[in-house]
Amino acid sequence: MSIAIICTGTELLKGSCCNTDLAFAGSHLTAAGMPPVLELTVGDHRDELIFALGTALKSADTILISGGLGPTGDDITLETVACFFGLNLSIDPVLKEKVEKFWALRHTGRCPKFQYKQAMLPDGARYFDNPAGVASGIGFDLVYAGQMRHIYLLPGPPGEFETVFSTGILPELCSRRETQLFTVGCFICGIGETLVARTVEPLLKSLPLEIAYTAQSGGTKLFLSGSDELMVSAALEQCRNAIGSAALPAGCFSLPEYVVAQLTARGETIACAESCTGGLVADALVSVPGASACFPGGIAAYANEVKENLLHVPAGILASVGAVSAECAEAMAAGAAAVFNSDGAVSTTGIAGPGGGTPQKPVGLVYVAASYHGTTAVRELHLRGNRRMIRERAVAQALLLFKELLDGCGADVC
Repeated sequence: MSIAIICTGTELLKGSCCNTDLAFAGSHLTAAGMPPVLELTVGDHRDELIFALGTALKSADTILISGGLGPTGDDITLETVACFFGLNLSIDPVLKEKVEKFWALRHTGRCPKFQYKQAMLPDGARYFDNPAGVASGIGFDLVYAGQMRHIYLLPGPPGEFETVFSTGILPELCSRRETQLFTVGCFICGIGETLVARTVEPLLKSLPLEIAYTAQSGGTKLFLSGSDELMVSAALEQCRNAIGSAALPAGCFSLPEYVVAQLTARGETIACAESCTGGLVADALVSVPGASACFPGGIAAYANEVKENLLHVPAGILASVGAVSAECAEAMAAGAAAVFNSDGAVSTTGIAGPGGGTPQKPVGLVYVAASYHGTTAVRELHLRGNRRMIRERAVAQALLLFKELLDGCGADVC
């Protein structure tokens, strides 16, 4: 089985929103041993979608198309795909009833005709339930260019896409796969992909495995794929042993996930105090399901008055060495741990730019601190990049510093 993904939406090309549908589908298909071979993103235009379909069908027998299933004029996916394959469209009575019920929940009067666009199916198609919205997923199979093809249409809004994909389409794809490709991996903290590659590739050069890397703030994701599940798992463990403590457990792909798992298993908590990152550490932690078990809260202490009044950073520190200092970072971490009565805490303070730097304290100078059961560590960083990159890298470094304290106090759990 070869899979291509087509994402429709002019807003994706304009950068108005991130294409999370592709990331979600790609990661789940890869985890299921069916990594996509091609992805195309096109605007809400008939000729662009026709071109994308023709291109994708040259490389794949299974095509997933996201977006363009709504009732408005720019929702042209269903009609265009049906026309491309020469299929008629007709209203399905079950979907018609669903459309009418959704309309009645929010409006009075009869459902307008344009809404029934979301109740139409091509000849021989089946639908996949979408409890999160009106437009259902659609699937159909047909012979094209002498080969059996499997076509799936999914609603574009991320919550709806993820629901339809996970509950309907992915299980069907898994039932159709012939040769499964097993994929395992982990996150490697604080090491770039070039060094990771130089470490693991000599170990694996004689094995029939595919190696992939994804560089991220604070480290590298490593993926190994192969047809022998035991071989793939054993190879990953060999890589993890060679890399050492920087490699998170198999299947753990982020520092926040690792920290949350560690602390939850120990029945402990972490708080945060943030200046230059302004809440990104808290966001990283609460993005992990179950974070409420170990994260009571954080304080975005941007102004010095907040640092002093809420985190109890001594006024003498702010006056003598300033907010961007190791002393302030240490006091902020201690203050957060005290305010939230937590077992540990992290803090960030620095100059993210693009302005505000001086020769003594240039843009990119960041101090992060971590405390855990009375042990505190502070690190001075000189980060490069734009404002967003500096802030994201500061978050990664703060959690990496906290991980180093954790690793000295127990076995891996993730």
